[in-house]
Amino acid sequence: MISVTRHTYKFNSLPEALEGFRIAHITDIHRSHFTSDRVIRKALALAMMEKPDLILLTGDYVTESSTDIEPCGHLLSVLSASKGICAVLGNHDYNAGASSVTRMLTRLGITVLNNSNVRLENGLCIAGLEDDRYGRPEPGRALHGIGSSEPLLVLAHNPAVAELLAHRRCLVLSGHTHGGQILLPVLTPRELKRIGAKHYRWGWYRVGEAELYVNRGIGQVGLPIRFLCRPEVAIFTLGSSG
Repeated sequence: MISVTRHTYKFNSLPEALEGFRIAHITDIHRSHFTSDRVIRKALALAMMEKPDLILLTGDYVTESSTDIEPCGHLLSVLSASKGICAVLGNHDYNAGASSVTRMLTRLGITVLNNSNVRLENGLCIAGLEDDRYGRPEPGRALHGIGSSEPLLVLAHNPAVAELLAHRRCLVLSGHTHGGQILLPVLTPRELKRIGAKHYRWGWYRVGEAELYVNRGIGQVGLPIRFLCRPEVAIFTLGSSG
């Protein structure tokens, strides 16, 4: 069963147009023989049922085979949001072919943010960092032109990358960990360290001035199972704390 988790995130100063703005965060789809299309379709349908204003994707659309890229694109084609869809790549996307995954996303009208950003007409800024294993995350480039008081969301596949943003008030959305996928003492913390995620497994973390949310994702790698760790679609509603 797929969980739909709901969260409220409050910025110190938020334009009136962003009050109640809804975002769907989807990550780690991992289209492969380990993750059935049925599960992926269900997760995407659940996201669309929430009627998000914006959809954000944080990588690992496929696991390792380039033959999964176009079928994954067919599945993703059901997604739409009034303010668009933004994405970054994950480490597995590089294994399958980063340029091919990027072309697939771009053909669907999805904005791929490689150390770059966009500013929506309502004032929300969205930045994306490259994967830290096969790319080179550059916060200076990714946040170029964004004022320190502007509301900012940052997409980073690996949650450990949020430490590069500890100086900046923002919300960082990540995946990569699958929430541990299989939760067992000793094994799960060791696996998180092996993939470079440090102690960031799932849920909310404070990283300096930044706040980080780690999504459990949709798919599986290694073993075609999840244990005590359900797939997740995360929904965020924006508000003002001022």
